[in-house]
Amino acid sequence: MKDTLDMAQSAGVVVVRANQPKDEISAKGRFTVEHWRDGEKIGEYAMPNAITDEGRSKLLDVMFHGSAAITTWYMGLVDSTSYTALAAGDGYTQLASANGWRENTHYTDTNNSDNAGTRPVWGAGSPGVTSHLATTTNATVAIFTVTSGGSGTVKGLFIAGGTSAQTKSDVASGNVLWSAALFTSGDVAVLSGDQLKVTYSVSA
Repeated sequence: MKDTLDMAQSAGVVVVRANQPKDEISAKGRFTVEHWRDGEKIGEYAMPNAITDEGRSKLLDVMFHGSAAITTWYMGLVDSTSYTALAAGDGYTQLASANGWRENTHYTDTNNSDNAGTRPVWGAGSPGVTSHLATTTNATVAIFTVTSGGSGTVKGLFIAGGTSAQTKSDVASGNVLWSAALFTSGDVAVLSGDQLKVTYSVSA
């Protein structure tokens, strides 16, 4: 008769640390676009934007360095012609030169009496906070009405601000290119008379 007794021991340690407060702030923007033709909505697109280095610098300058705030911002269209890429280093004064894209100006600013020379206003409202995320959105939808020279394709949209930024093709220094974005579903084909109704929200 043989008795055996197998014994084994193991030990484990779990280290529990108190939750440390963690603040992360990262500004993010999003365009929502309704595409209308002959009074009928034929498409709806949503895309996140790429905030430029110039835009981020302006944000910190205003908040922490005493720089004057830009009080009015405007929307513009990114043209598909001559497009190569969006880049963090894109700047306002380079809209007609060093950026890898150009502005599409073939539209009228519907909310400004169909003005053919102005970019639509992005009228940001007061921020609201939900689950620690602050968001501001234009209260009035911006409307681009495509003119005869604009039939073709549109690549995306941009946001710019400054004293002269309301004027199409303006590239004056002192203005800021905040962000740009491409349609995530691909270029949007437009015809004369089409309307692009745009809402832009930015959160932090």
